[in-house]
Amino acid sequence: MIGIHYKKMSKQHYKIIIILFSLFIFCLANGTAELIDPNTYWLMVDTSEDERVSAGLQALSKSLVDVGKVPKNKIQHIQGEEASFDGIRNTLIDIGNNPATIDTIVFLYHGDVSKPLGSTAMLLSTFSDEMVQDAELNIWLKQTYKDRILVIVDGYAVDENMGIYYGNRVTLGTGALNVIHPVDSVQTTGKWSFIQVLNDTLSDEKTDADENRQISIIEIYQQLQDKNTFEQSILAPTGDVEATIIKLSPAIRVASFPEGATISINEIDVGETPKLITTDIKKGTYNVSIKKVGYILPEPKTAELKFTQGEVVNLAWVLKPISVIGTVTGPKDTSVVGTKVSIPETDYETVVGEEGTYSFGEWGTTGLLTPDKEYTLYAKQGDFLYGSATFKFEGYDTIEQPITLTKKTWFEIAEFEYGRNEHQKAVNAFQSGIEETIDFPSMSSDLTLMLLSSFSDAIDSGKITKIDYIVVTAKLAEAYQRPEIAKKYWTKVKLKAAKGTSAAELARKRLWQMSSWRNIVSIGAIVILIGAVGSAIWTLYRYRKSRQTEV
Repeated sequence: MIGIHYKKMSKQHYKIIIILFSLFIFCLANGTAELIDPNTYWLMVDTSEDERVSAGLQALSKSLVDVGKVPKNKIQHIQGEEASFDGIRNTLIDIGNNPATIDTIVFLYHGDVSKPLGSTAMLLSTFSDEMVQDAELNIWLKQTYKDRILVIVDGYAVDENMGIYYGNRVTLGTGALNVIHPVDSVQTTGKWSFIQVLNDTLSDEKTDADENRQISIIEIYQQLQDKNTFEQSILAPTGDVEATIIKLSPAIRVASFPEGATISINEIDVGETPKLITTDIKKGTYNVSIKKVGYILPEPKTAELKFTQGEVVNLAWVLKPISVIGTVTGPKDTSVVGTKVSIPETDYETVVGEEGTYSFGEWGTTGLLTPDKEYTLYAKQGDFLYGSATFKFEGYDTIEQPITLTKKTWFEIAEFEYGRNEHQKAVNAFQSGIEETIDFPSMSSDLTLMLLSSFSDAIDSGKITKIDYIVVTAKLAEAYQRPEIAKKYWTKVKLKAAKGTSAAELARKRLWQMSSWRNIVSIGAIVILIGAVGSAIWTLYRYRKSRQTEV
């Protein structure tokens, strides 16, 4: 007899089984669920015998499945005998008795309509030639005992006065869109055209004007109005016009004030606000953050997506502008109130208030500061008090930078204004300085060149004839190491300055120092001096030699 022996599983086997089971449960819990709208039932009634209408309704059914995720078994299309008086009523009874969970019925009717004389009622034709009055249809709809019953009437009338259809007193269902066409107006487009337009409208996400992922009766109406396709038709939304006709795929909507902030989802940039995100998302939790240059980084937010049809998670931020702020101080007993503070290369300028502080915090949509770039703040009070400070603009954090005002000379002011790219102000300041003294200090090479260019142009054009200005121009040329230009203006000084004046003497001296003859004479003098010294040494040598011979 062969014995079968039980072999006890090891702890390692148990661990493997537990891990595999956990992975199975995790996949069930986190797998991407199929998107469906299980609670909406569509009933399409076609009382015509037009194959093109039937084809249009089939295309609409496909869109409801693809776009609205309505299950195929909850889209019913009846025509022919089924679209008779009794057929329509019995179909609605069957829907009411359907054990499936249904909270919304969308009843789409296509066929001829009319109005009895002296009545506000509307009659809908059936395949059996019996007419259904709107009030009677309402009774059938209510007997389905559903929460929401939405009706779309695609009706065709022979009435000459189409305006009478505005007089309907009965709201079909809980909300309805009555579209009544004069028969003559659809001779070219065909009675199937509205079904095609309705299909296009429901398939176009732009119809969802408020981006809540649910297309309502009023949104369909607005799209039809905008398209002007049915200008001669009556379009009348009634009842609960905000009711949802079709639900769209889930989305995350991100907005900010002001707009134009960069959006990151799980640290991946996905665009700028405002944005409706519908792709690459599934059930789960998302970390959403935004940033905009010139505004403080706000705290990120969490989007919990259940991933159901018609779902939208709305996230919004009101951004707070960053500030470049600081205090301004000056010499003792000097008020800094009214000091102008500016950021060069921008249009931003502010004034120091009573508390002795400045602040930049209102950033325009253009001319924004560039992140990671250094900027210089310039402050000016009166004619001689100036200050500056440099900061690096990170883009998302408030910057505090103090500025100290100090008294400047005109020449220092010229350098200061040049640094602000205020070239004319730099020229004016330098000009004010040389009115007091023509002995100016060493300045930056770029400023020296600009002043040399400005003064030489003015002198050459005859706009300036003052001797002191010509002297300054010659000195600027020397400072910029352009001796040929300096010589030109020293020569002008020598010719125009009165003899014996300090300017004339200075010009004579500088021309002599720059003259090539001066170099030749200097070399000759040195040679003569060397010869004289050599001769003296030789004479001394001969003298001593002769004395030794005598002895």
